Amino acid sequence: MPYADHVFFKNLLTLNWSADQLGKIVLLGHSFGTMVKMLELSISKQEKFGVTEQREKVRKLLAIKEYVNEFELCSELDGFWGDDCPYDELANESDDSQEQCGCMHCVANVERYAMISALPSSFSVHLFHFDPEIGMDHLVPDNHTTRVWSTVNIEMNYDAQLTGCHLNPSDAYIEDKDLMEAVSIIKEVHETMLDIKRSSVYTKFIDQLKDNPSIGDCISRMLGSHEYMTLVIYGLGSFEFDVKSQYQLAFALLLKEDKIFPVGDIELYDPALSPADVKSCFDLGIRVLLVNEQRHRRVEKPTIFYVPGLKFVGNLIEANLSPEYLNKMVLVSYGFKDGGESISGEFENWNCGCTRIVGSLSLERDRFLLATKDCIHEVISLENSDRGLVGVSGLKLEFLEVDDDTDIYSKLPRLTLQEKIHLDFKLELEHNSFLSFDHVASLRMQLEERISRPFRDQCAFKDDVTPFWGHVFRHRLPVMKRTTWSPPPKGWVKLNFHGIGCSQGTPACIGGILHNDKGEVLSYYAGPVGDVDEIVASARALDMGLQNMIDLHEPVFKLIVEGDNLTVIRWCNVISCPPERECDLFSRISWCMNLRPSEAPAPDELPTECNKGDGSKDADYDNGQKDDDQEGGGASSESVIPPGWTRREYIAWQVEEGANQVTIRPAHVGASLPGILIHQSTMCDCGNGMDMKNDEPDDTWFLCGFDMGDDIITRLT
Repeated sequence: MPYADHVFFKNLLTLNWSADQLGKIVLLGHSFGTMVKMLELSISKQEKFGVTEQREKVRKLLAIKEYVNEFELCSELDGFWGDDCPYDELANESDDSQEQCGCMHCVANVERYAMISALPSSFSVHLFHFDPEIGMDHLVPDNHTTRVWSTVNIEMNYDAQLTGCHLNPSDAYIEDKDLMEAVSIIKEVHETMLDIKRSSVYTKFIDQLKDNPSIGDCISRMLGSHEYMTLVIYGLGSFEFDVKSQYQLAFALLLKEDKIFPVGDIELYDPALSPADVKSCFDLGIRVLLVNEQRHRRVEKPTIFYVPGLKFVGNLIEANLSPEYLNKMVLVSYGFKDGGESISGEFENWNCGCTRIVGSLSLERDRFLLATKDCIHEVISLENSDRGLVGVSGLKLEFLEVDDDTDIYSKLPRLTLQEKIHLDFKLELEHNSFLSFDHVASLRMQLEERISRPFRDQCAFKDDVTPFWGHVFRHRLPVMKRTTWSPPPKGWVKLNFHGIGCSQGTPACIGGILHNDKGEVLSYYAGPVGDVDEIVASARALDMGLQNMIDLHEPVFKLIVEGDNLTVIRWCNVISCPPERECDLFSRISWCMNLRPSEAPAPDELPTECNKGDGSKDADYDNGQKDDDQEGGGASSESVIPPGWTRREYIAWQVEEGANQVTIRPAHVGASLPGILIHQSTMCDCGNGMDMKNDEPDDTWFLCGFDMGDDIITRLT
């Protein structure tokens, strides 16, 4: 066990869980005691945020720590590396990456590197010493000896009948909560696919493909006698936790659905996949790989490699460094050719012996990009625009074409033997550290921590800086946190809204309600909005609620916006942008969420000079292309706030319809009303609305002013 791979160790213990069997095992590898200490530290940190799943996974490891004798070997191994210890270098690289990005996956990688650096570079011999009479079931009861953990974070049959390297759905054990989560993920992925297809970025991309006849020639040349191409996806991340990963997955599915390529099987691997992710893959027709190929797959048939992150794409090129294989590949990434061009300066003096790759694992991998950058024959790009889609904008499809007599190896910068040994060890360490780190538990802990950020003591923020929380809620909320309604925290006001599209002669209608932190209804409203679809109706419901808030309830310093329309909530969090026809509407919505009147003007006097028409907060937040998690981010210093207005702190998140019943009933009532009607509960002496029944306001107020014989009374009752 040369690396601290707790997945391997858990399975080894599960299948040999008796004093007699464990007594026959000797383990050579990294310190078990150190591994347990790292796990306990990680678990302790997670449990502060209510995440307990990792303790359950490693309970056998924790139970036997008192029964392991450890003898250190090779204590002088550090001297082999001199001043260039790979452990230290990997830790330093993680520090550099943390300065650039604070997204959930990058923070998880920093924690993973910390685990590497905490491991002693020496190996130890481990022996188990149990009393033969010890009751192992007493140490850990309810042992499932027929299940083992896979490298994609779910349990499976230990004797699973695998088809190649793929997980068979019938061999996977997935809990009910993860099954429910998967249903929600699949629904969101389908909505995300529609969002991408509606975007101008995707439309322009399709037009590029249609207008370039050589693309069809490239595909025909690659296919040869084959009917379909395989789509292989590496490094997508977890789409249970990350909206960006969800958009990237949706785009991959569109490559097949819209017949951009003749795609047959879709295969996916990422060590950060959760059980809900795996179940979603099963239901979306994606085959889940059980083996971390390290992107070293040799191409045997036409293959599209979808690799959103370029890190270690060099592995893929290294495994296929000949015209025979490269001519069967299409790459989807943020720019393979651009990556090769950007590093050329690092190697320009290579042949003169003026440059040496010392200690840089990523640069060593990049030499394969440099050697093949001129093999890119065609490039089709998705526009990289601040009006684009997070995770999709800027992607490139790159087709390779290499003459059969091309000597690619001659273009490859060479390594000395010492450099090769040194960097190969680092590469193995990098690979195995993925196996020794529980990505899902880390992502779940980070999610809990991020959700709680807006409601903590915010004394750390400067008085003149109002934090922007859109970047936090670009991460996906789990469905279990979106199923019930609750009053807002102290100091906050909550606006729930709902829109219903027109149907069969019935006009579209809207409803909404505002609550204070005591759970009291401040006001609610309902009414028809004409011949529009559900998305536009939902946006108008939000717009009306914000206008009512400004008219009736200011000052509102902290606002929570809740709705069940995923598209509109994503507009609020600058994940995607509204279509051109709705820009004016959403500019007004964005204004009202971001700013509050300090000297309240009339609603029809809202300034227009800051309305960008793209729903964005300011230039600092460009749809996820910059740091997703820059804390304390107030407005840009370049953003001009007109006199009489100041920043408002707001949160926007999606909830399930069950948690939005407070507005669904009023919205249905709205279809029968002559216009938009508003009831201000705090100012009206009718007594209606302040107390809700069954999470719904008293919508009988809308009947006031009509005679009993009126048609509206008949329809409502």
